[in-house]
Amino acid sequence: MTLESPTPAFILLLTVASVLLIVNDHRTSLEQRLRTRFGIDRDWWIPVVAFAIAVSFSLVGFPAIRTAFVEKFDIIVLIFSFGIMSEGLGASGFFRYVAYKIVALCEGNSTRLVLYMFTMTSVVTLFTTNDIVVLVLTPVIVEICFQAGIRNTKPILLSQFVAANTLSMGLLIGSPTNIIISEELGLDFFEYLAMMLLPAVVAFASSFLLITLLIRATESDDISLFDDLHIQPEYTMPTEVPEPYFTAQMRNWILVFVTFVVLVAVVTFLRVSLFWCAIPSMIIAIGYWYVSDEHEAPVVRPLKRLPYGVFFFGMTFFIFAEAFARSPVVETVLIPFLQQFFADSPVRAGVLGVFGSGILVNIFNDLPAAALIANVLSRLEFSSFVSRALLVQSSLVGLNIGTYVTQVGALAGLIWFNQLRIQRTKQRDYFPELAGEMSFPSRGDLVRYGILHFVFTGLSVGLFLIFVWVLLSVLIGPY
Repeated sequence: MTLESPTPAFILLLTVASVLLIVNDHRTSLEQRLRTRFGIDRDWWIPVVAFAIAVSFSLVGFPAIRTAFVEKFDIIVLIFSFGIMSEGLGASGFFRYVAYKIVALCEGNSTRLVLYMFTMTSVVTLFTTNDIVVLVLTPVIVEICFQAGIRNTKPILLSQFVAANTLSMGLLIGSPTNIIISEELGLDFFEYLAMMLLPAVVAFASSFLLITLLIRATESDDISLFDDLHIQPEYTMPTEVPEPYFTAQMRNWILVFVTFVVLVAVVTFLRVSLFWCAIPSMIIAIGYWYVSDEHEAPVVRPLKRLPYGVFFFGMTFFIFAEAFARSPVVETVLIPFLQQFFADSPVRAGVLGVFGSGILVNIFNDLPAAALIANVLSRLEFSSFVSRALLVQSSLVGLNIGTYVTQVGALAGLIWFNQLRIQRTKQRDYFPELAGEMSFPSRGDLVRYGILHFVFTGLSVGLFLIFVWVLLSVLIGPY
């Protein structure tokens, strides 16, 4: 059975069904064995099955497949290069060193620890990606909670997940979605920085404020909605700090990472393929790991731990997004509607742009949502640079902050809950006396906490963007 042309409704249905199957908690015994022994989970094989179904029913054609691989495969390679360097930073003890420095700096004050950890995670995600931050920092934070006897881990872990998806909008390399939008619209590293740094700072400040208010609310007897986020006022200082000193290995991995960031800036400025920064960075990182005598694990370790499911997940949904964008309904219905909807109202572009892209993220996941939004943005006609920038900014904000509403939003959500499961089991073996006392975030907690942050931060940044638009309109003329 074949269809005469790609049907957008079927593509959307297949995308949503695939994402829901991936995030579902239930696993058969075979799936559990594959995940435990080989690290193969549903983000590997469900996209392959979905792709096979789409091809067999002619929902996607060869042009869409070819375009997705030609234009998007370098993004997958870039994510892998991030992964190798983050593994190096983690193996050097850098993240654990910084985290325990913060633990000591907070001097047993739990509220201060939550806010400081939120800030640290935000800074790290600004220069890496949300997926990598969740993968690398979650084990460190869970370890700290057990060692310090922080029995309710929800405030610190939920704020970590929000932080991993907030300042990520600040730099082009902060999230794959940023790169997807920038490539489609022709934004280089510095153009992106000029456009998104201030919105990122506003988003960080609003989330920081909300976390502070939530912590204070849990200390009051008048508000019971977030009682389960109450954290003990003080924690026990760890008796032993795993990484007490800043080492030469940490310094060298930081230099490797800085080299990577510089390469990304140069490559995007020259508007050439991301392969030109991703592949050299991988060679440098693997080469340093191989020649350095300070690494206890063999060089194959970072290669084994790469999130290979990103390839199957990302490329399949890139193809789906490309096929959807090629359908006639996008050109004849969606583009004219959006053109008229956003052209006459900066309020719609500034606020609804944030919430529209954020909702789309939680329907499709951030990678296909970004690919689809990028395609649409490139086809809209703008009356000026200011009006174009406003909608691009609001879309990027929504793509980033929308990911902390549900587990569907990004692969970071899948990685986060998987890391929580692994680290809880591991640490409870070391601290059996705390096994029945530790409380960890559930998916319901993420939805409740994430929606609150999404609405508060989205409104804050949206209103800020509208204010900037009004100011620029006064300074340089009509939009």
